[in-house]
Amino acid sequence: MEQIKEKIPAIKMEHIVKKFGNFAANDDINLEVKAGEIHALLGENGAGKSTLMNILSGLLQPTSGEIFLRGKKVKIKNPAAASKLGIGMVHQHFMLIDAFTVTENIMLGAEKTKGASLDIETAKKEIQALVDKYKLRVNPDALITDISIGQQQRVEILKTLYRKADILIFDEPTAVLTPQEIQELIVTMKNLAAEGKAIILITHKLEEIRQAADRVTVIRSGKSLETFNAKNVSAITLAEKMVGRKVSFTTEKKAAKTGKDILKINDLVVKDAENVTKVDHLSLDIRAGEIIGIAGIDGNGQTE
Repeated sequence: MEQIKEKIPAIKMEHIVKKFGNFAANDDINLEVKAGEIHALLGENGAGKSTLMNILSGLLQPTSGEIFLRGKKVKIKNPAAASKLGIGMVHQHFMLIDAFTVTENIMLGAEKTKGASLDIETAKKEIQALVDKYKLRVNPDALITDISIGQQQRVEILKTLYRKADILIFDEPTAVLTPQEIQELIVTMKNLAAEGKAIILITHKLEEIRQAADRVTVIRSGKSLETFNAKNVSAITLAEKMVGRKVSFTTEKKAAKTGKDILKINDLVVKDAENVTKVDHLSLDIRAGEIIGIAGIDGNGQTE
């Protein structure tokens, strides 16, 4: 009996179509994800990855197609229904309230009560147990506004675990993380998969797929093309499947011939409306004939 159960995928999405007017964001997509695996969805921006996962998480309804969870056909009418089915989504843009604590954000929508009052202490103990178990370093009493981007993502993960999710969707989770935080996230995902949870990783980063995923399904122009063993497929094959043409990972470029300085920034300080320093004594020279890159994790002053 156990062997039969193992053959039934945690998630099976069959012939999923999602149209917005005459445009098909998902066009007859098929996807199977096993319990205990990290399954990557690879595709360019606009390929239909997030639309497909928004259907699975109840944010969107499919135009047609069927969804099976553990072999049983289901209709996921909204995010609350998805949560009851054990599906949790860690969104690329965090859905947190800055003025609330970590505990209050995690409880929101799944409140525990003691009599007529919120039972925050019991919730906090449960959250701390999850923090310890999965090594998701974050203080349950901290305000969201006072913690880092990486810690805010851990809060989003804790929200799904607090609701007993065993199918977790990560939507472009490394976009705002430092290299160290990316490695920590990969360890967390592997630990969750080792527990038997099904992990879906939406990404277009080939190296992260090879590091983290067990299998990868390529989506292009709203269609599911092929599923590969992530450890056995080359980055070139994945890239060519993703974009639909031959690609080169090398760039031949002549050295820049730069001219005189055309812009100088000296000791620039920028503060926001709350008097928080966004740019701290920055100096920069830009010369004619060159391309300047400004690199950094989101929210470190690039926009300012």
